[in-house]
Amino acid sequence: MTAYYPAGEEAYAQWVNQAVGKAVDQLSRLFGQAVPRLQLLIVAADDWDAAPHDAEEELSAPYPYFTDATLPPSVVMPVMPDATLDALVQEKLAFALYHELTLAFLEDDPRPWPEDYPLWADEWQIKFIALWLAHTLDNQQGIVSKDLYEEYTEAFEPEVDGKTLFTIREFEWYEDTEPEDYLCFEVLLERFAADLLEKYDVNIVLRFLGRYRAGHKSLSNDDVTAMLADALGPGGQEWLKQLPYF
Repeated sequence: MTAYYPAGEEAYAQWVNQAVGKAVDQLSRLFGQAVPRLQLLIVAADDWDAAPHDAEEELSAPYPYFTDATLPPSVVMPVMPDATLDALVQEKLAFALYHELTLAFLEDDPRPWPEDYPLWADEWQIKFIALWLAHTLDNQQGIVSKDLYEEYTEAFEPEVDGKTLFTIREFEWYEDTEPEDYLCFEVLLERFAADLLEKYDVNIVLRFLGRYRAGHKSLSNDDVTAMLADALGPGGQEWLKQLPYF
């Protein structure tokens, strides 16, 4: 994988490149496939607005993202000056990087995606694998976004019906959706990934993908839930039902 970075950022580029190398090795083993053709673009703050992108929101804040606006596709990383010194910044950046590398592998899978499906159906897979990489490579435990979990703790408080204010299954992105609501959704997904990893091994996602990427035109919430429960095995349906955020 070719990496491009600004002059004077050799130390940062080396750290990013090492993180990428370890992650793609694990992902290649997990998926049993070759590393996709990718390039790594490390972009300085002054050049961020000129970075290749698919959607304008990718440039709204310096954060890693995957784009096929280039050939080969790119994982775009912002320069974070204190990342080589601050352990917490490293943990969060690495987790975000694992997320985009996971997406690159999933995009390289030739099996068809469903055409119509609930948002969480795709999102949980990526978050789950990214967190597995953080646990495997960085010795993380639980969730990485602990600060956000504490900031949005009310999102995890069950209502009278035993469920959270909104669940990952019912959340959808609309034009008027508040960014804060989407952030809560992301934290709920990470909690879900952590709970899954505490009870199951990473291979559940491979079993799920075998069902999910099977040429379906349209999948409902119940369809995807049944696929996931089947991938979890005996007791999976009951375990999912007792999660207040699911």
